[in-house]
Amino acid sequence: MAMETRESPLYWSLPLGTWFRTRVRVSIFLPLVILALCFRLESAKLGLVFGALLFISVLLHEFGHIFAARLSGGYGDEILLWPLGGLAFCQEGPSFGSRVLTPLAGPLVNLALCAATFPAVLSSPWLAVALNPFEAPPVMLTTAIVSDVCLIAFTVNWVMFLANLIPVYPLDGGQILKAVLRERLPSSSAVDIYVRIGAVCGFIGLIVGLMIDSTWLVAFSAFVLVLNIQETAQLRTSESYDDSFMGYDFSQGYTSLERSTEGEPRSRTETRAGFFARWRQAREQRRREREREEAERIEQQLDALLEKVHTHGYDSLSETEKRTLRRASDRYRDKQADE
Repeated sequence: MAMETRESPLYWSLPLGTWFRTRVRVSIFLPLVILALCFRLESAKLGLVFGALLFISVLLHEFGHIFAARLSGGYGDEILLWPLGGLAFCQEGPSFGSRVLTPLAGPLVNLALCAATFPAVLSSPWLAVALNPFEAPPVMLTTAIVSDVCLIAFTVNWVMFLANLIPVYPLDGGQILKAVLRERLPSSSAVDIYVRIGAVCGFIGLIVGLMIDSTWLVAFSAFVLVLNIQETAQLRTSESYDDSFMGYDFSQGYTSLERSTEGEPRSRTETRAGFFARWRQAREQRRREREREEAERIEQQLDALLEKVHTHGYDSLSETEKRTLRRASDRYRDKQADE
């Protein structure tokens, strides 16, 4: 970001602990949003229930990203819960499937929660209202409390599911679009198209929200528009920093740096030696395999750190993460000196 993460009010947050090897933080503005909901809904009880269900749904959504990244060869260890959603700091695996599955997992979690609460919605008279993302069901939490809670949970997760499929930055649909574009276009061109689409969609949503007098659509579209304009400006002004961090080309992640320093595979002379020679070769092969696996694990962590630097600035890293990045830089210099 243009402003350092620790100085930006957008990232002021409080720790909620470490769950499933993942640090969870909550924005200090999230309680303010819940208070606004209580005022807007004219019922403190309804506002608190809505806020609690929103908190749980967003948290599960972000854990979906974390677990999908880990299961598909990636890495993730931090979640920040924002007033308008959440952020999962994770790095997808090296495959195209991982780059699509990781962002898709969040909306799929919301869809699963919709499926779990749908029977209660189906038996209520508010099915059509619940399926309309621009209308809130008229629940009061007075008599059929369980049914009303399920109806609110369905509405929250249905809106989150639909909204996150919109192919714009920073939503999950945008991340999927970026992965598809990067499979067909150079990385810089793909990102440029991706943020332009986001800016256009944000502007159109803003106009539509004003026309239909939807406060939430106007706020959401303005948020998307500002973020995409900011991302476009960052790509223009800090391209040299992002692509050559610490003097090296990290535009394709640390993994590409490692590949660029490696030469062609060394040719191995086939041998018909005896038992001990074959045993030594097998042992050496196992050692090289362990080193390769360890290097891949470290590279995935470093890719996640570089993505975090690109998105949130160098000061968003913890001291441990900064040391990891510096060690990677020293390792690269040593390899360059040896060559």
